[in-house]
Amino acid sequence: MNNTPQQQNAGRALARILQYNTGKSHTAFQFMQAAIPDTDANILLVQEPPLLNGTPLPLDDFHCFPCRKQACWTVTSVRKKAFKSSSVISDPHADFLVVSVTLHSKDRKPATINIANCHYRLQNRNWRTRDQPTHSLDALFHEIFALADLVAGNMNKQYPRWETGRQPSQWAQNLVDICNAANFRLANIPNTLTSYPINNNRPATLDLTFFNQDHITVRDWHTHLEHKALDHTPMSYQAWNKIGTQQEYKGYN
Repeated sequence: MNNTPQQQNAGRALARILQYNTGKSHTAFQFMQAAIPDTDANILLVQEPPLLNGTPLPLDDFHCFPCRKQACWTVTSVRKKAFKSSSVISDPHADFLVVSVTLHSKDRKPATINIANCHYRLQNRNWRTRDQPTHSLDALFHEIFALADLVAGNMNKQYPRWETGRQPSQWAQNLVDICNAANFRLANIPNTLTSYPINNNRPATLDLTFFNQDHITVRDWHTHLEHKALDHTPMSYQAWNKIGTQQEYKGYN
């Protein structure tokens, strides 16, 4: 008889990730909090977090890493004592950060996972002259994929790889080319919608998860419509480093 994912992962120090664009909404943030026990998440990747006095809201039992203190568009929160260590390894930027988490391990060099949390947004466009739009991360994706083992967030990009029938934009093609060159794989289940606009526009797959298949494994990616508050749907998945065996980890959670 095949083991369940929980049985297969017993003994591993897993990154159990909950990824959610809360749209700056305090209500959506509360929905995310309700999803934490349901998903047993120990890492939260939040895009467009709600702010209080210009700073992201804290969470009990989590170390919260904002991409920067003010005008923050992404926050990564790591459950206290879930990992041996966690720290930001990228320079401050409004739209992304990379956090490194080190797994509990008996090995002298414990395995780490570097996780990039991104919010890809339109920075500038002159609609009168119809010039080319400037997006926040176009020039930085090479750096992000070089730093990270997992790249996730609200990418706002449409492409037939994750949603059949969509015509790729040049910016989506740029992301896919960088992803392929870095040997990253898409964790999303193709054609699984992640955004349901409240203005009744066509639903789309805009929230993406990529991982370096040489370094880590990602399993059990799925969405949680029951915890959707506004446009975006939260999603959860598990990740662990390929270095080491199941017996090497202490299984902290």
